[in-house]
Amino acid sequence: MNTLSIRAQEIGGTLSQILNKFMLVQKNTYDHELNTNGICNLGVAENYLCENELISKLQSIQIWNTSHIYYPNSVGLLSFRQTLCQFFQNTFHLNYQLSPDRMLVSSGLSGIMSLISYVIGDKNDVLLIASPYYTAFDHDVSALANCAIFRCPLLEQDSGQFILSVEIFQHGYEKAVRQGLRPCGIILVNPHNPTGDIYDEEVIQPILEYAAEKQLHVVIDEIYALSIFDDEKPFQSMLTYKNIIDPQRTHFVWSLSKDFALSGLRLGVIYAGSESLCSCAAAINFLQVPSTIVQDIARMLFSDQSWIDSYVKLNRSRLTARYKIVKQRIEDLDERIRVRQTRAGFFIWADLRLLLHATTFEEEQRLFETIFSHGIYMSPGQFLGCSQPGWFRIIFSVREKWIDEALRRLKLALDVYNQSSIPSTA
Repeated sequence: MNTLSIRAQEIGGTLSQILNKFMLVQKNTYDHELNTNGICNLGVAENYLCENELISKLQSIQIWNTSHIYYPNSVGLLSFRQTLCQFFQNTFHLNYQLSPDRMLVSSGLSGIMSLISYVIGDKNDVLLIASPYYTAFDHDVSALANCAIFRCPLLEQDSGQFILSVEIFQHGYEKAVRQGLRPCGIILVNPHNPTGDIYDEEVIQPILEYAAEKQLHVVIDEIYALSIFDDEKPFQSMLTYKNIIDPQRTHFVWSLSKDFALSGLRLGVIYAGSESLCSCAAAINFLQVPSTIVQDIARMLFSDQSWIDSYVKLNRSRLTARYKIVKQRIEDLDERIRVRQTRAGFFIWADLRLLLHATTFEEEQRLFETIFSHGIYMSPGQFLGCSQPGWFRIIFSVREKWIDEALRRLKLALDVYNQSSIPSTA
């Protein structure tokens, strides 16, 4: 007899493939010293390129004090929020002061998205998002709030362009309404995951205007804002926009997980369109607010502007160099592989369509299973809501020896796949 609730029994069915595989890989992750038979993880977006510098800095922070043993403020430590406000003002060269009263700290970006969906949406409401996308958002908005993601495919996917336009949200909104659903918001990810595209204000503003017309909230996720490549112009954050048509429904979110490679600290941030959103969300955030000691360590980290500037420069340089190397090595595996140019992030967005025996999601899955059986995890496009079969997201920001082993195995996997044939349906 099952002793768990119906909701608990159903939770596994609501997890996206990307989360299911993540939990599986975690149990048997490859390491060149500790687990040489494990799975090479090129599917989870983490950055190992500056880990020595990060560890050295964190080990230098010794700040235990009496306040750390008591309950934290459910909106986040005030001194940490003040420091983050100053950090964003410096980073994005803002000519105005951010208010810590409009900022809330929670358990990673997943915690932030869970809170936002709870306070802006009601049960069964949907949030529109451009696809392909980071499909763990599905779980983020459903686990607590019982909301759902509604996919709005980027344009020109068949030609590999993946164009963001207000048009996709107009079509998505109308389609959702025809299906009897109520959209409550739009999620924008900039820089984008998985394409690595960067969107300027002229692309974003028409979407904000349409959202205001429909009274939709807009959540702008800038989690890769500082992980842009060296040859790119400075990133234009939504915090720099001079005119936001519906500021109370427009929200900025960010996390330490990507730009500072501190996914284990579980620190996410929202700078909300209103203080009321933060005060309301604080009641729920008491369940998941990060510990005071973790917030205080991060506060000390972000108080050292000289170190921050040095780290960001080094990280961008290493990301740029590693991307170029891995991109070329992947293209060298097979002349039919095409890698779409990326401008930011940790991912190679690889077009393997010419390798498929048939251009179908079934065949993409068969290629994925062949690759996975050789001990490599990389995300197929269907895991990310891609409309075209044959695209794969490959994380390049792992340790060099891990990349070497993964690409060695990938070559073997592609050879096996190339020699196979399409299973008979007779």
